This record gives sequence, structure tokens and C-alpha cells, in this order.
Amino acid sequence: MHFRLDQLAKNILRDFFVLVGAAETEVEVPAGDAQRIDVWHVPDPALLRAHPEIEPGLLRSMAAEAGMVEVFSAAPGAAELHGCMRKRYQWHHTLELRAERALQLPSAWIVSAGRPDGVLRDFGFVQDASGLDGLYAGPAPGWRIHAVVIAELPRVRGTVLLRLLGAPRVRRAALRDLAALPGDAWERRVAMPWLVRLSFEVPEQLLPGLPSEERDFVMETREWFEQFTARKVAAGVEAGLKEALQEAVKEAKKEAEREAEQRARLRLTAQMCELRLGRPLTEAEIAALGERLARLQETRVAEVLLSSSAEVLATWLADPNAT
Repeated sequence: MHFRLDQLAKNILRDFFVLVGAAETEVEVPAGDAQRIDVWHVPDPALLRAHPEIEPGLLRSMAAEAGMVEVFSAAPGAAELHGCMRKRYQWHHTLELRAERALQLPSAWIVSAGRPDGVLRDFGFVQDASGLDGLYAGPAPGWRIHAVVIAELPRVRGTVLLRLLGAPRVRRAALRDLAALPGDAWERRVAMPWLVRLSFEVPEQLLPGLPSEERDFVMETREWFEQFTARKVAAGVEAGLKEALQEAVKEAKKEAEREAEQRARLRLTAQMCELRLGRPLTEAEIAALGERLARLQETRVAEVLLSSSAEVLATWLADPNAT
């Protein structure tokens, strides 16, 4: 996925899981190389019981037990599946070390916009016992793994949040379904802030420079949002909607500007690091640099850059506890 589409998927799923437990995105898995789980969630049974409006179905099943979710905008192959399983086993080992006892293997959900034919065939996935189209289970219960093919999910309310993460045709239908839900629908509370932000975080003059898929998504989401707002305000359906949405747009733009500044700062600092090291940074080093800028602030990072040799800088980037 491109950056914005990737973040949309992770944020929507995280905010759903937060309704019924604890959840976070980009969970770092301790290992020799940097690995991150897209979404990690741990349910709270009391919260699950407190939200009967989340109907039984796919999302509630995903939230019922601790697990990881990996999201793919293109159908994953065998290498991607093995990568997900490596992260899961390493994370399971880390959790057991922290708990100092044996723990159940976390469930794994592979969510794919397209159908991963090779993975489904070669790894023995079968139609899930629930009978839901688009949901496949691993070859035996002990594997604790499911694959969700977004393109095959039925067009029902219980799948609307997942269908927002699909290919353009599926996404457009999901946007229409989301707009048709009742005003107090929990799905709208989860998805709307992120859709609003996506619609307006890119200035008009920068749209032509985006990759085509990302640009089309931003434009169609913006058009959908404007039409949705106009219909609701014209019909007087929701008191104060216009003001609330305007405020949401304002906050989305502010947050987008902050993130743009952070990304620009990271790019500049990464370029300085590369000059010092005499080579391009790896993905793991870029991720570590972003974490240092957030945790230690720009002044400390600049101090390390200016005072360290290439060898010392590389060691500092590789040390997760560096100060």
C-alpha cells in the first residue's frame, strides 16, 4: 500500500479494536532485524459485552481473542506469509518471556484486497466453517490463522469497515454503504475521522504528484465526503452536523500539516545520516531514526550526527535503547 492507504487501514482497524479492548499499530517485534506488526489487539471481555451493537460476524470474531492483523493491498505470496508467521512466532516468544509462563499462540489474520490464489492453494486454506464468503481458515485449527479476501466479502453491514480497505470498486461501494448507515452507527464513528482526514490532508496543488492509486482514492473520498455532508445538511438530519464536520476538517488539516513537517524533518535527517555513513539507510535504520526524532527530539539527534563517526552512528541507530 501507499503510505496514506496503509495508514488508513491500520487506523480504522485499531480504532475498531479499541472499542472492545486494547490495540496498537506498528508494534515492534524484538529481533535481529526490524519487524513490525500492522495491528496487535487484546480483547476485554467486559467491553465486548458492553457493545452489543457490534453484531456477531467477522469483525467480532477477529476481536474475540488476542491476535495480529496484517493488511495487504495486493495479494500476498508465500514470502509475505512466511514473513507474517516469523513475526508471530517471535512476538509469541517475546510475550512468553515477559509473562514468564506459557501463553496461547496469538491468532493471525491476513487481510488482502485481492485473492492470494497461490497462498490459499499451497498452504491448504479452506472455506471457513462459518460459511462467510471471503473468509478462509488454515488447514487445521492449531495453526490459528485466517485469510480475509476483501474482494469476496458480502456487501453487508458487518463487512463495511473491511471493505473500505479494498480495491477501488469495492471501496466505492463501501463508502456508499457507510453513508447509508444510521447517524449514530458505530462504524461511522470509527471510520469518519480517518476518511475526513484523508480527504483534506493533501493540498490541492500536491494531488497531481501523488501515485495514481493514492490520488484517485483521495479524490473519490473527498467527493464522497462533500456529497455526504451536503445531503445531511440539506435534509437537516443531524443537528450541528455542518459545524462538527467543519471542525473535523480543520483538525484533520492541522494534523496533516504536523505529519508533513515530521516527514520532512525525517527526510532531511536521513539524508544527513547517509552522508555521514557514506551509504543509503536501510528501512530498519529509517524507522529507528524516526523513533529517535520523536523520543529524543531533533536537538539530541543532531548532536549525535555531528559528533559521531560512521561506525558509532550505525551502532547508535541499531541500538533500540540508545539515548
